[in-house]
Amino acid sequence: MSKSYVVVTYDVCEHNDLYEDMNEYILDSSAGMEEQVKGFAEQDIAPLVKVYETASSDFGELTLYKEYKFKEFECDCEQ
Repeated sequence: MSKSYVVVTYDVCEHNDLYEDMNEYILDSSAGMEEQVKGFAEQDIAPLVKVYETASSDFGELTLYKEYKFKEFECDCEQ
């Protein structure tokens, strides 16, 4: 059984206690994971992106596979 990967982008602001998911994407297995994750982060301006893997076709049971942080999209508010 092949594994599938789901990407979730998150909006995070420590100053405002904000941590919310924004969008979900399915990774294309024929393309590079790093490039796709970076593209989703840029599209959503997301400082945090998590990749989950699943062995089922219905995406019922997800396991955290990898987490990416993008400093260039972090909140720059001071309060």
